[in-house]
Amino acid sequence: MKRAYLIFTRLSFILFFGFLFNLVSTAAAFYPLTWDDLMFQMEKRMSWQRARMHTVVQIFDPFIKNADGEIPKQPVELPARSFKQLIHWKDGQVLVVETQDEQGELLHFYYENNDDLLSLSLNDNRTFTTEDILPRQLRFRSRYEKERSRALRELGIVSREVAYHIRDDNHVFLRIGNLESGHYALLNPKTYELASLHNRLWQEDGSLLDLKIVFKKYETYRWQTYAKVTEYYFDNRLFKRMTVSKIRTLSRLPVKKLQKIAFNLRRKHTATLQNDYTL
Repeated sequence: MKRAYLIFTRLSFILFFGFLFNLVSTAAAFYPLTWDDLMFQMEKRMSWQRARMHTVVQIFDPFIKNADGEIPKQPVELPARSFKQLIHWKDGQVLVVETQDEQGELLHFYYENNDDLLSLSLNDNRTFTTEDILPRQLRFRSRYEKERSRALRELGIVSREVAYHIRDDNHVFLRIGNLESGHYALLNPKTYELASLHNRLWQEDGSLLDLKIVFKKYETYRWQTYAKVTEYYFDNRLFKRMTVSKIRTLSRLPVKKLQKIAFNLRRKHTATLQNDYTL
């Protein structure tokens, strides 16, 4: 009897402390964070310093209608508008995006090395803006606060307000930004993974268009998680899907080679320098 009592007592202690640990962990996960707390947590979770990423981008028509004048339930893909990207990244310093067609022809070249910026479309039939080609998750996942803040500003998220956000499906997120403005980001409150970015765009007729960027299918590579799929929606209608096909961390980037490409392109073309990151 005494032995059974001791076993029961130990099990009771184990169950009690297990319950207490789970309660504390859950409470900590949803405890209100300040901006500085959140930036600290995100900095700790970034292990990459340099990476090369290959992506495949599918384009869809979000507003096409069928013979009955209705928008189909399944998005209509436009294969001729798809493209690939080769992304070179060094945290806080270098971001180079080579946007190519299916045959490997260079369509757009984006070069950022500290304050040296170049964004240039190279095909008259395929014009890209900087907003079209930026890899949002890399900029936002930086270990540097200035890079994360810049990624938010590029989408008009200037408020540093951090609050809980309960979605219509009752999932709880951390929200950066002001909900009423339509410019905000949602993060997983336990892992601080980026779940979605939200923006509002003014159209020529004066109406508003909601832009939502969703990050999904997170995978782990070299102790770092990343979203394998990023989807873009206009008013909840899919118009672009970016899928990471390959990723590698590097000991060094071919900075001189990339710098030479940027220099030659700048000489041959009328380049547009992109400095308008404060919206």
